[in-house]
Amino acid sequence: MTGKNQWTIYSIYLRNHGECNTFNSLVRDLDRIRDLGFDALWLLPVHPIGQVNKKGPLGCPYAIADYGAINPEYGTKDDFAAFIRRAHEKGLKVIMDVVYNHTAHDADLYRRDPRFYLRDAAGNPVTKEPEWADVIDLDFSNRDLWPLLMGYLKSWVTLGVDGFRCDVASLVPMDFWRAAKAAVAEVKAGVLWLGESVHTEFLHALRQRGYEGADDATLFEVFDILYDYDIHPVFEDFVKGRASLRTYIDAVEDQDRLYPEGYVKLRFIENHDQPRFLAYGRTQKEKEKFTVMVYLLKGATLFYGGQETDTVKTPSLFEVDPVDFSREVPEYVALVKKLNGLMKEKALAGDERVYEVVGENLLIIRDPESLFVAAVNFGSGPLTHDFALGGSYRELTRGEAPGPLDRRTIEDYLIFTRA
Repeated sequence: MTGKNQWTIYSIYLRNHGECNTFNSLVRDLDRIRDLGFDALWLLPVHPIGQVNKKGPLGCPYAIADYGAINPEYGTKDDFAAFIRRAHEKGLKVIMDVVYNHTAHDADLYRRDPRFYLRDAAGNPVTKEPEWADVIDLDFSNRDLWPLLMGYLKSWVTLGVDGFRCDVASLVPMDFWRAAKAAVAEVKAGVLWLGESVHTEFLHALRQRGYEGADDATLFEVFDILYDYDIHPVFEDFVKGRASLRTYIDAVEDQDRLYPEGYVKLRFIENHDQPRFLAYGRTQKEKEKFTVMVYLLKGATLFYGGQETDTVKTPSLFEVDPVDFSREVPEYVALVKKLNGLMKEKALAGDERVYEVVGENLLIIRDPESLFVAAVNFGSGPLTHDFALGGSYRELTRGEAPGPLDRRTIEDYLIFTRA
């Protein structure tokens, strides 16, 4: 298992994970995911879904009806426990989605005590984000709510869960997260805390409406890993050709100045809330280049189930819309295996990165001691660069014999380690 700074996480929306759409059937896919080289599985919410004001024919998994139960569509709690055991046997950790900012309108918690919910001036339960009409927000000023929520977390780690991915973590009070992390640690040590920190613009708009929200620097007081949504708009503009490589790397380097030493950001080219990379009109070769880059950036790496295919469409959250895994791209799968292997072998040394943009389209990434050196060419034609490094280096993606790292032509990407 790699350190949290280089974890590789495979994300699964069980409803639409091809033909493996229950816990029992998903067991059949564990060998494939393990062989891809991932450290952990993150399952999108596996709880029952609310029916009041639901989105689409089946509702959104983030409109949860019961935090303590399993969606019968996926199986039973015993099935989930058995799945976790099988994942552990394969060397895979299991991360569970936690959605504590809000619940479904018809949630068990609302029936239990409506006072647990945020209300408007007329006394009606509300959500802080008007577009989220299928949910209502919890009111964390009611401290009676806290032990109930912590109790669910403790029960899931007792079942075997290894970590929590916390939805819109910025919107839940920090004091609750601190208390919850401490409570879980009393039951199980080493639980991973992955926070979905929100876009900066979203946080700003939330505060303008009079609500509180934590920024990334504050969230790092609790969370081991945070999304890189703080710079995702710049990444998206780079993918679309609206921003330069230099602009994007400037944003990456700004994170070093903003966040505490040892911070870990979650890097990705796709997730369940974002378009498939190919939907931007980019080619499969460009997808390879961007994948190499996000693996090499400082941080952990997220891979969304189906990314290994040539699929353009992101599966719907609200209906049956399965990934067609028969469309796997063999060359891309081989690349992902190679990159995950380099992570496990700790070939991409250390926590720190040095970035250099050469011209407009060539990115050089290395660690401070140049134990590894990589180049990604985002241009349309070959680029030549003189690395001017002595010693002996081995290229890892093409199996070249070791030799000096000097003048090289980069067609797409090259990754070297000191031999």
